Amino acid sequence: MTGTWRSVLRRPLISGATSGLGYGLMARFLADDNRWMPVFGVMTLAFIVAVPLVLGFLAVRPHPQPSWLYRLFAPWLPTATMVLVCWMVGWEGSICVLMGLPILLVMSTLGGILGGWSRLRGGRASLATALLPFVIAPLEHELPSPTQVHRLETTIPVHASPAEVWAQVVEVPTIQPEEMRPALFTSLGFPRPLNATLDHHGVGGRRYARFERGVLFLETVTHWEAERRLRFTIAAQTDSIPPGTLDRHVTIGGPYFDVLSGEYTLEPRPDGSVLLHLASELRLSTRFNPYAQPWVDAIMRSIQVNILEVLRSRAERGGRRLAAKAAQ
Repeated sequence: MTGTWRSVLRRPLISGATSGLGYGLMARFLADDNRWMPVFGVMTLAFIVAVPLVLGFLAVRPHPQPSWLYRLFAPWLPTATMVLVCWMVGWEGSICVLMGLPILLVMSTLGGILGGWSRLRGGRASLATALLPFVIAPLEHELPSPTQVHRLETTIPVHASPAEVWAQVVEVPTIQPEEMRPALFTSLGFPRPLNATLDHHGVGGRRYARFERGVLFLETVTHWEAERRLRFTIAAQTDSIPPGTLDRHVTIGGPYFDVLSGEYTLEPRPDGSVLLHLASELRLSTRFNPYAQPWVDAIMRSIQVNILEVLRSRAERGGRRLAAKAAQ
């Protein structure tokens, strides 16, 4: 029986996948344990780029004559397994899995191509490759952390008067589950919006936007033009959020991502309806902002669209009720 298992483990696919998976999980463990290497973390190029490169290299290296198909796709087995294990044990949330998996697969394929190169199959080359992330990490740490601020705007037509739309925008009574449509952000485990209250109208007013599971955003009004424009700064109350509510790598108000401000603009149209705009100012502070921005925008856009759909539905219902009363 022992001989049978040894025979199985000698098979290139099994032995390569096992060594690649073991390396990936070890690197992920070290990325969370600052005692070993404080400059090595998950949100670094050393981990996002170099670790899957090494993982793919180790996955292909045991094969004596790997085909191009093998080099391209064999690394995906240990890469996908590593991501699954990290998700199951709670190291990563669904949002990070969605954002990280594509680049991890691509980089593991590049590593697989290198692993099929005969000149890199020696012991010294393999050791140097395995140490690559831990060499890159201190060098990367010396570079300034890039910060990018950009605006994301979503628009929806509302068949109601500016007054009716404005009433829904300023304060939002509790949103019932049946008012929400299926959305990307809820499928990824992000809390759904509940309500928004305002302590007083006008500039300086404080708006409290509450989401499920204790998530609270304190919004301070900086521009108030009744029935036309409402703008506010946003401060995530991170101290009030229970641990585990949000994925720590994409927590709003955290070191990597934040929502700085929000703005509703009502654009009256000739037919008496309104074009309602919702814009957010977003901060990204990662080593891979160009890759992260489309993912963040997709998630934030799904939140904005969902909120706008609720406001439209409520404003249009209110308009229909007023029209029915006027007709009586």
